[in-house]
Amino acid sequence: MAHSFSSMCARVLAIASLVAISTGAVRSAKPNVVSVVATDFAFDMPLSIPAGLTTFELKNRGNFQHHLAIVRLDSGKTAADGFAALIKAGRGVRPTWMHSIGGPNASMPGENTNATLVLEPGSYLAYCEMPAPDPARHYAKGMVKGFVVTPKSHTGALPAADLAIDLVDYDFVLSREITRGHHVISVSNSSAQPHMLALRRFPIDYPAGRAATDLVAWAGDPKGSIGPGETVGGVTEIAPGSHVLFDRDFREGKYLLMCFSPDITDGKPHFRHGMQKEIIVR
Repeated sequence: MAHSFSSMCARVLAIASLVAISTGAVRSAKPNVVSVVATDFAFDMPLSIPAGLTTFELKNRGNFQHHLAIVRLDSGKTAADGFAALIKAGRGVRPTWMHSIGGPNASMPGENTNATLVLEPGSYLAYCEMPAPDPARHYAKGMVKGFVVTPKSHTGALPAADLAIDLVDYDFVLSREITRGHHVISVSNSSAQPHMLALRRFPIDYPAGRAATDLVAWAGDPKGSIGPGETVGGVTEIAPGSHVLFDRDFREGKYLLMCFSPDITDGKPHFRHGMQKEIIVR
C-alpha cells in the first residue's frame, strides 16, 4: 500500500522519537533474563516469571529453525484454551483474547536470538509456529508451553536503542540505514493489526531481487527444509501499539525483512501484500 510523503515523514519522526526515548532511558537497572532452550519439538523454560522488564534469550539446540511467539491470554482463559485456538486457527487470525506481545524470532540450529519487552501479570502461552517436514506447525508437535507472570515486578528501563523499525500496513519503516556491527533495534507496531519482523540473511552477491522470490516460494511449500538464506532473528508477532527491542550483530550481506502474520481482511500472510524489504549491509 502506497503512503503519502507527509505520512511517511511523520512515521520516520515517530520512530526517531522512540529511539530518543530509549536512548534517554535509565540504564542502571537491567532486565530479568529468561533463558529458553528450544529442541525438536519442545521448550525448556520457567513456568513462572516476575512481571516487568524481561529479556527472552532463545537458544536453538534443535535441528530445525525455531522461534518463540508469546501471547498474553485474557483473564479466565487457560493455556489449554490457547493451544486449542492455535490448532483451530492454523495460520489464520486468532481470537481477540490472545494478545501477541512478541518474542525472539527464528534462529538457525545452534544459534541464539533475543527480545526485550515488558511483561504484565497474567497467563501466557509460548509456542513455535515454524513449519515441520509434515508440514505441521511445530506447536502441533508439542512445541507449546503455558507460563504465568506473577505480580512481583522486576523494574527497569528499556535498553537504549540506536535504530528503530516501525511495522505498518504493509511496510517496514527504518529510522536509518543498518550498518555492519552491533545494533539494539526498537520495533514498534503503529498499524491497526498484528505484524512481525522476520530477518533472513543472504550472501552479498545473491542475485538482486532473488531473495524475496526464493523465500516466498519456500514459504508456500517448505517441505521441511530450512529454506534459502539463514534466519537471524527479529521479533515474532506483536499487537498494535506494542514496542519490543532486540539486539544483533550484523555482518555484510543482503537482509530480507518479512512479515508472515495473516491479514485481518483476507487471511493471506502479509508478505503476499508486499510486506517485504531487502536491505544491503556492507
